[in-house]
Amino acid sequence: MISMQLPDKLLIKSLTLLIYSACWLSCTQKSSPVENNSLLVSPSSLPFTILPLTGLEAFTASADNWQIAGRVTSDFTKTLDISVEKGIGVLANVTTHENSSNIYSNFEHGDIELDIEFMMPKGSNSGIFFQSRYEIQLLDSWGVQNLTSQDCGSIYERWDDQKSEGSKGYEGHAPDKNASKAPGLWQHLHIKFKAPKFDAEGIKITNARFEEVTYNGVLIHKNVELSGPTRGGETANPIEISTAPLMIQGDHGPVAFRNFKYKLYGADTLTTTNITYDYYEVETPISALPNFDSFIINETGTTDVIDVNKLSKRRDGVAFVFNGTLKVIREGDYLFDLASDDGSMLFIDNDLIIDNNGKHDFESKKGLITLSKGFHQFKIDYFNYTWGKGLALKYEGPQQELRTLQGLFPYPTNYEKKSLLVDPLESPEMIRSFAQYGTEKRTHVISVGDPKGVHFSYDLHNGSLLKVWKGGFADVTEMWEDRGTEQLLVPQEMSLEVDENIIAGLLPESSSPYPQTLDDQMVAKGYEMNIEKKPVFIFQAKDALIKDSYGPNNTGDGLTRTIQITGKKGYFSRAASGLHIQKVNNDYYVIDGKYYLRNLGSAVPFIREIGDIQELIYPLEERQKVQYSLLW
Repeated sequence: MISMQLPDKLLIKSLTLLIYSACWLSCTQKSSPVENNSLLVSPSSLPFTILPLTGLEAFTASADNWQIAGRVTSDFTKTLDISVEKGIGVLANVTTHENSSNIYSNFEHGDIELDIEFMMPKGSNSGIFFQSRYEIQLLDSWGVQNLTSQDCGSIYERWDDQKSEGSKGYEGHAPDKNASKAPGLWQHLHIKFKAPKFDAEGIKITNARFEEVTYNGVLIHKNVELSGPTRGGETANPIEISTAPLMIQGDHGPVAFRNFKYKLYGADTLTTTNITYDYYEVETPISALPNFDSFIINETGTTDVIDVNKLSKRRDGVAFVFNGTLKVIREGDYLFDLASDDGSMLFIDNDLIIDNNGKHDFESKKGLITLSKGFHQFKIDYFNYTWGKGLALKYEGPQQELRTLQGLFPYPTNYEKKSLLVDPLESPEMIRSFAQYGTEKRTHVISVGDPKGVHFSYDLHNGSLLKVWKGGFADVTEMWEDRGTEQLLVPQEMSLEVDENIIAGLLPESSSPYPQTLDDQMVAKGYEMNIEKKPVFIFQAKDALIKDSYGPNNTGDGLTRTIQITGKKGYFSRAASGLHIQKVNNDYYVIDGKYYLRNLGSAVPFIREIGDIQELIYPLEERQKVQYSLLW
């Protein structure tokens, strides 16, 4: 074992990085932190401000329809149904004819990045009004085919009573795609909003703009400009202003919110000045930053923009040392992102912040540091062995979203790959590929697309359903673009990742944990095609044969699974697992508020608790058909 003593300054920075990493990991899902230099790990971004939902102190409301709850559920077969349990963590609107007010945040915002989850009961309606004036519509739009500016995720229309009937509503923007889940499930919105800007005399010089709206992982709006407030917003003072509270509509129907996070943004907080450079020409091959003290400087100079392509005198074997001054306007934590082709290092006040050394393509690494207000010295070391050059430094800081501080990207930033799409027409399509499952790239995956528009990805190695989706089938761009390095199949639409449940396992006792891998006697035997040209997956044990198949349900809005076993008793199949599995009515279970499961076969599942986890388990018996459908 090696022990080491860090200097106080670096020890503080190490602790800061660990705290930020822990906070970041607790606030995000399905993603991994980026490695920083040597021992430290940096978050991928600065953490959001979390709005505490322990009480209503963070809000202003004029009626009693808003309350804090511990758990909220809704029976999606009943209109406007909502049930709340005591506790904390959820903001619920239980509206009635007598109590139906909007609610306002106590903080005001200009530019903002908002991340929030919401639950919409069947037939309900609400909206999030940025600056109390610009609405992102919330509605039960599950299954809607022809989207309008009235549907969930839309930017609601503006309104002019002076116009003729049929044209009073204008400048509404429907979402690009319908990413809505079934009512009663938790859904996710991530929104970047730019407030209108005004000159010194108060004249508007820039319109409000929704920079990005991502709904359940699908980008539905990008750079949509608003000439003024949308309908239904702030009526007491509809004039556009620089900052104002968020408003959530509470007079149109029940709705619930959780995981309320935001970042407020303002003006640039860092600038660079007094940049000098030393230019070196070094022998090749070179695979790491050289010892600059042993090299002769070929050229020195000053520059306003760090452009290694422009400053280099030849293509191969070049290196630079850049020195300059950072002017810090606002004290706080700053996350730097240094990207280069090939290697680079960033120093601030002589401390190594980012080590991106080595021979590699244009890659980035991150580093976190606390900077006091005033002036700081920075240094960037850089080298390039051959071919493409590139060096760019970005940062994120207090009230400052990620932006480029110095350098130029070697590739067009607006380049968009031409999508290569696959859709089944008359019969199912099957594609073998890699698939992203959380932070892991799965290699033994088959994705099956059905002409009815219900699709899934399946792990052939262990018989686990990985993800399901509806609409367009497969985007195979990453399998064919350039060299097809990633080999990833990506769903065209919003997809639902389900918890991994291998095909089957033996449970000697009621408390035995469900296996994470197939036992030694269970072997995946591939698949056969049924009469509908759909795959039936086969798993062979020493004394049992299991067949597993999937297809659209009868109504085309979900996926049905059928499992059949011949041979030995004692095998079980876990259909779902989560922190909370609940029966919402006689037919449906809800799994962590993510999706519904409906039992269809003669076999009856049971719910058991293993530690903090609940599991929905089916016994596999030869004369009982296990069949259920997933709805989302």
